[in-house]
Amino acid sequence: MTIVVPVRLATQDRVIQTTSRELTASSVLVATQQRLRDEELLDAQLYLPDGGSPVSALSKVRDARGELWLDLLDAAASASARIRDLIAKCVTAAQRSPHRASTRYPASIPASIEAASKRFAAKVTDISSGGVFVRCRESLEVGSLVSMKLLVRPDEPVAMTARIIHVSDPERRHAPWVERGFGLQFVDGDDECRRQIDAILAARRR
Repeated sequence: MTIVVPVRLATQDRVIQTTSRELTASSVLVATQQRLRDEELLDAQLYLPDGGSPVSALSKVRDARGELWLDLLDAAASASARIRDLIAKCVTAAQRSPHRASTRYPASIPASIEAASKRFAAKVTDISSGGVFVRCRESLEVGSLVSMKLLVRPDEPVAMTARIIHVSDPERRHAPWVERGFGLQFVDGDDECRRQIDAILAARRR
């Protein structure tokens, strides 16, 4: 099922902060663009939105040639139960209306985006642990990868790679009240990037 939560992957020589694209009780499809090997073992942590500690598990790459599925090998029974509970809640929510696993918070954060050999300014108008919506006039295709910097503080931008998952165009939808821009899912960052995003979210929960 399509569920987006932050995911931390650690190998012998690198740490990858990314997000999930799909989630089952025993596996996760991750959004990273980093190359991994078939059957490579990684330490995985899934940051579920239930407020508990991250779900930790040894994971194994199922097939590195296509979409990157990881099998969770030794998650504790309580951790697997938390994942199943999240999936059940999202299924129930999806029956009523489109859902997101993580809460989104209103924001007004300047951003710099680089994609398709061009750089442009945008503004983040909402943010969650898994992504943002940015308001801008540029036109990009769903699925495009972008390099993004959130300019929370000029001396400490939050830099990451993200993927466009939907485009909002009031002219296409014949809805002039719709905000022009696109939704981005975080794809690749590092521990410092995740720390900065968590700090932004914590400030908005107060």
